[in-house]
Amino acid sequence: MRRDSGSALVEALIGSAIVAMTLGTMYHAVVDSAARNRMAEEKRFAGLIAQSEMATVGPIVPVEPGITTGVQLGYPWRIQIEPLTVGLPASNAGQVLRVTVFVQSPRGRQLASVTTFALGRSS
Repeated sequence: MRRDSGSALVEALIGSAIVAMTLGTMYHAVVDSAARNRMAEEKRFAGLIAQSEMATVGPIVPVEPGITTGVQLGYPWRIQIEPLTVGLPASNAGQVLRVTVFVQSPRGRQLASVTTFALGRSS
């Protein structure tokens, strides 16, 4: 019997371990990539919902301080309208309001927010 007859078995085991580690790493990379793609798609969709709800401020949602909430396709959203609190000079044109739309995932994580300013009624 030769001394190196068991080395083929050891080489096969080492080769199998290397292949298994490579496949495990590739599997992890694919799963991670899929999760990132899913999150990017959720954020894109939430951004579209935020823009859509922002477009309702004025025609549907009155431009006055307050909070309006709803759910669109399972994504909860909130429109928050509040007076701008920086020291602006008084104007007869109306009150400057900050309008912010927040959109959350169905699991409650904030995905998108859009902010703009609107002119409300003069006080």
